[in-house]
Amino acid sequence: MPKYQYIYGMSKQHTTIHDNFIRSILADKVVAASYFENYLPSFVSEKLDFSTLTQIPDTYLSERLRKSMSDIVYTCQRKEGGEEVKVCLLIEHKSYVDKYTPVQIGGYIFSGLQKQLDNKEKLSIIIPVLLFHGNGRWEYQTLLDLYDHVDAEWNAFIPNFSYIYNNLGDIPDEAVEALNNKFLAASLLALKHTFQTDWLGFNILRMLVLAEEAPKNLQKSFAVYLFERSMLSGDLIEKLLESLPSVLKETIMSTADTFVEKGKKIGIEEGIKEGLEKGIEKGKADIIKSLLLNTDFTISKIAALTSVSEDFVLNIQTEIKNSK
Repeated sequence: MPKYQYIYGMSKQHTTIHDNFIRSILADKVVAASYFENYLPSFVSEKLDFSTLTQIPDTYLSERLRKSMSDIVYTCQRKEGGEEVKVCLLIEHKSYVDKYTPVQIGGYIFSGLQKQLDNKEKLSIIIPVLLFHGNGRWEYQTLLDLYDHVDAEWNAFIPNFSYIYNNLGDIPDEAVEALNNKFLAASLLALKHTFQTDWLGFNILRMLVLAEEAPKNLQKSFAVYLFERSMLSGDLIEKLLESLPSVLKETIMSTADTFVEKGKKIGIEEGIKEGLEKGIEKGKADIIKSLLLNTDFTISKIAALTSVSEDFVLNIQTEIKNSK
């Protein structure tokens, strides 16, 4: 029986605030173990001893794809022991519906297998996991489902495969909050409601308290994500700080100070409120610039993905053209 399995996280092709947050979550082995335990099929998770989960600096992808993925690799011993194998779990996340994702996942699989051959390794199983936290309804589809009116005999020529589909929209909030790892629960709730700024604003205090047992670096990443996605005002931040437990308040205050420092770099020295607002704006501008330069997304699609007006995106597009 196989002894070791390799698990690593892989994110969307282009860096976004969602990617950065998911990377920070899965880079923590306690959180990663909890995610895998809860969202892998039982026939996989029941064979793993997650107490042996250990992160290692390695990858089995091509140089091209390595740039688009988070290099998070874990070893995990199988409970039964035995022969050593490597099983790669790809975590691809989407915040919008993309019916052609099976094609993208297929590229990851075959690139990973080719890399293993280049390394003269024994071929390892690659298990893709699709984490979806966007708006809209997205039904599970395989590569075979993308072909219409194909003769049944021709299906043999289509490289079909399965993947694990984790749609946060299908999981009730109560079920997410019931997870033993409360930081993971709070993080998944934030991802699930990432496009609902009113919900985030109303529940942010509860989620911050849920995450208070996590290490400070994770609390800070979580606070940054919540601030940027909920578009909180400086006044609301101050009110939240007043009601939070003292230790958590200190962490959140230091995170708010980070936004102030970002603001100062672009000439802002007027306190937490303005620094926070400008920090959020600067972060969104960086994301939009990356999308304009590295994708063929339309102006309207970029505006929808980043929750800004189309005029905001057009202004950044003009800035890019003028800088050339």
